[in-house]
Amino acid sequence: MKQTAILFFAFLFILSPATNVGAQSAESIWLEASTLAYKTGETVIATVKAISATPIQGFTFQIRYDPSCLQPINAASPIQGMNGLYLPQTEGLVDASFASTTPQTANGVLAEVHFLALAGCQTNLTLESAGLAIRDASGFAAPLPGVAIDEKNIVLDIDNAAGESQVNPPLLGTPLSLGPTPSPTGSSNWGTSLLIVLVVVGGTVGVMFVFYKIWQSRSANIP
Repeated sequence: MKQTAILFFAFLFILSPATNVGAQSAESIWLEASTLAYKTGETVIATVKAISATPIQGFTFQIRYDPSCLQPINAASPIQGMNGLYLPQTEGLVDASFASTTPQTANGVLAEVHFLALAGCQTNLTLESAGLAIRDASGFAAPLPGVAIDEKNIVLDIDNAAGESQVNPPLLGTPLSLGPTPSPTGSSNWGTSLLIVLVVVGGTVGVMFVFYKIWQSRSANIP
C-alpha cells in the first residue's frame, strides 16, 4: 500500500516543472559538479541541489546530455524517505522523480546522478526542467509554486586518455536505474504519454473502487 501511494503521488507531480528565472528565490533548484575534468571510463557525478522554505514530499528533474560522450548509470537521493520512481528513459535525457509519504526538508542535495564517460569530448550537462512537490490542504499532490532554476548548465572536459580503474563512489540512498528504455514508436513523448494514461486509469479505478465499497455496504444492510 505504501509503495502504491508513493507511485501515484509521483505520477501527479512529475509533469509540473519549475519556472526558469535568473534571480535567487526562496525556493530554488540548481545543478552542480564538484569536478569538471574527467578521463574516459571514469564516473561523472552531477548533483541536483535545492533550497526550500517549505517541506517537500517529492521532486522531479530532467538533465540533457550528449549520448556520444556520456551514459547515465543511476541516481539516488540522500533525503530520508525519498524513493525513486522508475520512468521510461529517452536517449540524451535523464528523467528522474522521487517521492516521500511524509514532508521532508530540502536544503542542499536533492539527488546525485552518475554518468559513465564514454569518450574524449567537451560536453554540457543541462538541467532542462525541475520541480518540487507538496501536499495541499486537501491531501493531494501539488507543485510548489515559485520555484526558480538557478545554475542549469555544466561544462565538462573529458580526456581521450583512459582513466585508472576506480571504485565508483557510493550513492547516498537507494539507487534508481537510469538505463535506456526503447520507445516502440520512437516518439520522445512516449514516457509522458504513458504517465498521463496511468494517472487517468489510476483515478478511474479509484472512483470505481469507492462506488463498489458504497454498493457493498448498502447490499449488506438489505434484509
